[in-house]
Amino acid sequence: MKATVPASSDARAEVARLVRTTPPLPAWIFTCDGWDRYVRTEFTPPDLQDCAPAGVEVDEDDDPRVAYHRHLLMISTPFLEHCLLRARRTFGVNGHRYEGLLDMVIDGPAGSGKTYLLRAIGREFQQRIEKHFTDRIPVVHITVPHEPDNKLNWVWEIASFLALTPEPKNEAEARQLRRIPDLSLAVHTLMARMQTRMLLVDDIQRVSPEQLGPVLHYFDYLRTRLGIATIFCGTGAADIVHAARKGCDRRDDALWTAHQRLQPKATTAELRTAVAKEQNVRSLLPVTWMDPLPYSGNDQGPFLTVLKGYEKNLRMRKMSTNVLTRHAKHLHDRTGGYFLYLSQLICGAAVAAILDGTEDITLKHLEAIRIGREEILPRH
Repeated sequence: MKATVPASSDARAEVARLVRTTPPLPAWIFTCDGWDRYVRTEFTPPDLQDCAPAGVEVDEDDDPRVAYHRHLLMISTPFLEHCLLRARRTFGVNGHRYEGLLDMVIDGPAGSGKTYLLRAIGREFQQRIEKHFTDRIPVVHITVPHEPDNKLNWVWEIASFLALTPEPKNEAEARQLRRIPDLSLAVHTLMARMQTRMLLVDDIQRVSPEQLGPVLHYFDYLRTRLGIATIFCGTGAADIVHAARKGCDRRDDALWTAHQRLQPKATTAELRTAVAKEQNVRSLLPVTWMDPLPYSGNDQGPFLTVLKGYEKNLRMRKMSTNVLTRHAKHLHDRTGGYFLYLSQLICGAAVAAILDGTEDITLKHLEAIRIGREEILPRH
C-alpha cells in the first residue's frame, strides 16, 4: 500500500492532538489488550452537564469530574511535541531500510516525564500504522524483569505482553516454583507474523550494564531478523546502555585493533589518543533528555506554559482566573518542576476543591496535599 507523507504542519498538528487526548486510564499497559486500549482511547474532559449539579454533594466514587481530575491529561509543550516529531522521523527512516536501524534512549531524573514520552512515541507510531493496517501488533511494551540476569526472563516479559505465557492450571500449581520455559521461538514467530516494529523497554535503571549486555544481543537479533527497533527508558539509561554495549561487543578492543590497522606506524601513545577520542562518546544511540521545568529569572516560560495548560484542562464551576499561575512560585518550590509531583499536587487539590464544594483551587488546597519532597535537609 502506498503511503503518503504528511506536510510538516500537518504532522505537528497531529502530534499536538495526540498529546492532548492521551488517555490517563491506568489499564495495565504491559499486555497487548491493555496497550491497545491506551492507544485507541481518546480521553476528553467531562461535560459539566453529565456531572452532579451545583450544590449537590459529589459522589467521590462515581462522579466523572472526580475521576477525570484524579489524572489530568498530559500537557502539550513545544519540547514534548518536538521530541515526538523527532522520534517519528527517526523511526520513519527505520521503516524504509533493511539494515542500519537506530535504537533510541530516553534519560533524565525520576519524575521528569520519561515514561510518558516513551509511551507517547509508541502510541503515535501505532496509530499511524493502524490508519492502514488493523491486524498487526506494531508495538510491544515491557519493563525490566524482576530478575534481569537471565535472558529467558526478558523473553518471558515479551511473551506475557503477547499472551503467550502459560497460565497455572490451579492454585496449587501457581504456588509451585516453576522453571521458566524458553518461549523465544513462539515470540519470534508471533512478532514476525504480526509485523512488530517497535519494542519499548521501561525502568532500565533497575538493570546493571553487566546484566543488560547479553540481552542486547537478543535485541540485536530481533532488529536484524524482524526490523524491531528498541527504545530504552530510565534514569541513567544512556550510561547503562552504553556501558553494556561496550562490554558485550568488546568495543574498546575493536577500536584498538582498527586504529592499529589504519595507522600501522603510530606509536602506542598515538593509538591510545585515537582510541580515547572514540571513548569520549557518551552514547552510540540518540538520547532524549527529560529534565525538570525551570522557574527562575528570565527562564519561567516553560513552567508557566504548563500551568496554563493545566488551567485550560480543569473543569470547575467557580474557578478563578489564573488559578494556578498566580501560585507559580509555590508550585515550583513544592515540585521542583518535576511533572510527577506537579501532576499529583494539582490533581489532589482539584479533587479536594470539588469534594468540599468550593469549586476553586486555593493556596490552602495546595498546602494540604502531600506529595513528598517535604523534608528538606538543613543548610550547613
